[in-house]
Parts: sequence; C-alpha cells; structure tokens
Amino acid sequence: MNVPPPTSISARHHLKRVTAGQHAALDGGFGALDLKSRNDYRQFLAAQAAVIVPLEDWLTRHDAGRILPDWPRRRRAAALAEDLAGLGAGAGAINIVMGAPSVPAMLGVAYVLEGSRLGARYLSRMVAGSDDAAVRANMRFLTHGAGLPLWPSFLEILEARVTDAADNDEAARGARQAFAHFLAAQRRHASVQVDEVA
Repeated sequence: MNVPPPTSISARHHLKRVTAGQHAALDGGFGALDLKSRNDYRQFLAAQAAVIVPLEDWLTRHDAGRILPDWPRRRRAAALAEDLAGLGAGAGAINIVMGAPSVPAMLGVAYVLEGSRLGARYLSRMVAGSDDAAVRANMRFLTHGAGLPLWPSFLEILEARVTDAADNDEAARGARQAFAHFLAAQRRHASVQVDEVA
C-alpha cells in the first residue's frame, strides 16, 4: 500500500516513514546477535554480503554512476569479502529480483544501503570491544567510508532527484524491495550455519 507523502515532507523523511516497520524488524533481528562473538559476527557479515553484493551489482549494471558520481567509492562488496575471508568464512548471495530501474527506485535502494552505513558506525564501536583479535581485525565493512561526507552528499542528490508524488512512490518501491531482501537474508542466516572456508 502506497503512503502518499505530505507536500511538505522531504524524500528522506518519506522513505524513513514508509520503511519504518521493515527497518525495526531488521534491527530487532540483528540485535539478537552478539557481534563481539566470531560466530555471530560472521553470521551478520554473511547476511549483509548476501544482499549488498547483488544490490550493488544491480545498481552498477544500471549505471548508478550517472546518479551518484562517486558510486565506485560507495561500494562495500570488496570490504565485506575481505572481512569474511579474514574470518575464514564464505557467504552465498540470495536471489535478488528487483523492479524497473527508474532513477527514483535506484535512489530508494541506495537510501537503504547508505543508511546502513550510519548503523555500521555504531556497530563498529561494539565490535572494536571484542576480545577476539580476528573480529577486531576484520572491520573494513563497518568502518568503510569513515570520515567521508557520504550520507549528506547522498541526501542532496536524493532531494534533488525525488521531487514529486510519483518519484516518492518509485523511491519507496526500491527501498521496500531492498529491505525485504535484507529481511530474507537475515532469516536465512539465522537458520543456517555460515560455511567456513577450508
């Protein structure tokens, strides 16, 4: 069901409102993990990789660089792969099916990816307190982009490109689909042991 945005609400706040339930469910599921524990941290990273890698690939295939000029430096797939390898783990991607790649829908997906970077900042402080040296040594994903103005620069582009009700609907569609894939990955990785790489 589409939630029409009031005329005074920004694209960012509309996306926050229409995805609030999914966001809360995702936070609740990951909140059950002890990220200072190697097993739980691997599970968390594997679930992130299962979705972030194919979503980033989808955005890249549809030329995200024409919307986000610094798209290559925003990508975190390589950081995730390094962290998982450092923890002796592998992760399989889930099947990602996305709708039409309109600019607002792509920005809706990017909103979820970039927003997760904000949460990663908080989580990095927790993981840094682990007693496990291997956990502390593999925080590339959580600290990716630290010190760069990636969130405010993304918001400027979002507000400039998502400007009317139709754009807001499309952006919401992309964001909801992205959250749905994260929730599916969370459920999958909560029910299976992450494969260790021999």
